[in-house]
Amino acid sequence: MTFMDHDISHPDQIGALTSPELQLIYETAPIGLALLSKDCRYLLINRHMTEICGISVAGHIGKFVRETVPALAEQVENIVQTILRTGQPIVGIEVNGQLSAKQNAERFWTTNWHPLKGPQGNIIGISVSAEEITQRKRVEAALRELNETLERRIEEEVQERIQIWNVCQELLVICDLEGKFLKVNPAWTATLGWHEAELIGRSSQWMIHPDDRQLAIIETENLAAGRSLRRLGLRFRDRNGSYRWLSWRAVPHQGRIYAMARDETEQKHAEDRLREARQELERVSRQTTIGAMTASIAHELNQPLTAIVGYGNVGLQRLSRTDPNLDEVQKALQRIVDSGLRAADIITSIRRMFRNDVHEKLLVDVNDLVREVLTLIHGDLERRQVILRTELHDSLPRISGERVPLLQVLLNLIMNAAEAMSAVTGRERQLRIKTVLDEAAGVQVTVEDTGCGIEAAHLDRIFDAFFTTKSHGMGLGLSICRSIVEAHGGKLCASRRSPFGTAFHLTLPSAETIHVGDAAGAKTGSPTFGGNDERS
Repeated sequence: MTFMDHDISHPDQIGALTSPELQLIYETAPIGLALLSKDCRYLLINRHMTEICGISVAGHIGKFVRETVPALAEQVENIVQTILRTGQPIVGIEVNGQLSAKQNAERFWTTNWHPLKGPQGNIIGISVSAEEITQRKRVEAALRELNETLERRIEEEVQERIQIWNVCQELLVICDLEGKFLKVNPAWTATLGWHEAELIGRSSQWMIHPDDRQLAIIETENLAAGRSLRRLGLRFRDRNGSYRWLSWRAVPHQGRIYAMARDETEQKHAEDRLREARQELERVSRQTTIGAMTASIAHELNQPLTAIVGYGNVGLQRLSRTDPNLDEVQKALQRIVDSGLRAADIITSIRRMFRNDVHEKLLVDVNDLVREVLTLIHGDLERRQVILRTELHDSLPRISGERVPLLQVLLNLIMNAAEAMSAVTGRERQLRIKTVLDEAAGVQVTVEDTGCGIEAAHLDRIFDAFFTTKSHGMGLGLSICRSIVEAHGGKLCASRRSPFGTAFHLTLPSAETIHVGDAAGAKTGSPTFGGNDERS
């Protein structure tokens, strides 16, 4: 487009700028466009530019900037004067809406100002473009607020993690893949006495118990290979030279090993003390059982011994006669032999019960076990005025088990039943022992009494260690019984009898349901009432 050589400064010169092509550009441009004279009059303007102040296109032409946007006039005049002086454009000037009622004050435009030069190179006007950036400003503001929020949250989380790192009682450590310490938390000092400066850059090998070092090396190599460590107990030396048990968990991540350890030294000691206490209680429990059996054994032995003395006296009397009856003497001697064998059987049963026995699983007849226990406690049952009824199945399959522990289970169940009826009056103290074939599970032994019974609320707890309903009990007998039975693949449970009493149900798998060859001679180490070291 060609302009006049002299400056464009009067309204009658505007016609030279109103060619159809230029008008089309102004009308279709997606941004605001305007042409200012050197004295800041509007020569041309399109609709988009008028949105800044809300005045129509016609209302701008020939008007000074001070008449349309007085709040921006000084800034516009300074920009125009700067361009006239330097001949250089000015870009990136941001303005907001200028409606008199401030309805568009939250709208923003970025403006660019370029000199318009005539054929002689002199500046004859200022071309202004304006692009609305309201949405961009809002997005930028939202992003800025989001960034500030994220920065604040990150800072808060960093501070929280620092505090957790500092106050955590577990030992925290970050290592490289060779196990060298890169960072530790203060718990190392609190637990082991070592300061951070003594640990950083070193591996933990010098602190680990010699017996645990190889295991630690293997697990460190596994971590370096990308495998996590779920739990590992190691002994670490503290500054005083003693060792503490630490339970470790660790994961590898991006060339680092992140690990934590919990001091379980006191827990280990407590477990050791509890194990020792339980062993002692088991030993006491067994001795208590033996003590309770002593009267029964004495009574049982007293019967054949008394018979031996009686038959001996009879034989002596018959021999002292002038004409002794040798047949009667022979009968007396035979009865002495029979009574002696009866006493020997009792002693043999006692020795089998309490001898040192290897934990071998052998083929066992459950009925024989029941009879053997009843032989031992027959006298005690008579003393307690207990009526014994047995229903032993004739064709039971044999089971594979440890004889001595199973004898202990039956003895405990039967003695418990007898004791449960000690306070019963007004009805029979009846002890019923029954063996049946359970085709699904194997062999079942039921021991029933007519005592006061066990409260329903206690049925699920009587097998818990240290729970007892007896005033003098320790709560270990039934717990050990269940452990023994479960070690044999069986089950032990209890139920209430109607109208009174309790029934204990012992179920053991028959030898046909397991591999007898594998079971025979296998060391199972079933729990016993006296512990492995206490049997004699």
